[in-house]
Amino acid sequence: MAANGEERGGPGAGQSAALAVRPLQTAAISFVNFAPQPPYDERLIFWEGRNLDTAAAFRLLRQRLIDRGDPRIVLCTSAMRGEGKTTLATNLALAFAELGKYRVLLIETSFRSAAVAEVFGFKPPGGFASQLARHRRSRDEPWVVVQIAGTPLYVLAAEPRCCPKCAGVLAEEAKFCGMCGTEASDGAADPIDARTFAASIGKFRESFDYLVLDAPPVLASGDVNLIQDSADAIVFATRKGRSAARNLRRAIEQVAPAPVAAVVLLEN
Repeated sequence: MAANGEERGGPGAGQSAALAVRPLQTAAISFVNFAPQPPYDERLIFWEGRNLDTAAAFRLLRQRLIDRGDPRIVLCTSAMRGEGKTTLATNLALAFAELGKYRVLLIETSFRSAAVAEVFGFKPPGGFASQLARHRRSRDEPWVVVQIAGTPLYVLAAEPRCCPKCAGVLAEEAKFCGMCGTEASDGAADPIDARTFAASIGKFRESFDYLVLDAPPVLASGDVNLIQDSADAIVFATRKGRSAARNLRRAIEQVAPAPVAAVVLLEN
């Protein structure tokens, strides 16, 4: 759902689906405007408009979080891959943004399997991983953030894994590029620099009302443990027919004593 409260269709309907640089708005952040075009990715439940009950469930989650301490930095994760953490993070961010009075920043911290840019349909003008590395060397450079046209939603996506020869996007486990046949790297990513990450989150808190972090799966690596201290609350995604209760228990134990605010069951 767009910030103006329309039930169907995403923002920027009828506009060109292109990235357009906007004037620098703050000393620390440079904004790039993006107007998505239908058909929208099925994971964008608010814009698809196909399942109003699911959208209502995300609004209920938003309200429960607000009523229970109103955490301003929410980390969305899952126990294992494929359980819907990106669907959870994107739609929770949209749920906060549709209120219209808050600036919401969706940050993708899952560098090993980037998906947020694909969900919205743009190529990051500057991926979060490379920007984080740059700010480790020079903290005064501005961040480049994408604003979704017509909404107070902003996105800082990670770079997708690409072929070194033709720049085609590669699946996480791909050994060869499907477009040119070039052998792909193993897709490994360096761990997040926890200190630089925490400093960047501190900067973002000055410019945005809510930060929603699309984090890596807990049991797939130790990356979540490097960034969880920056979050006010953690929300877990689980998927009907796929998630195992024992894995969820292990994941919750791994992030303890961090506060787990909710566990969300996704049915699709």
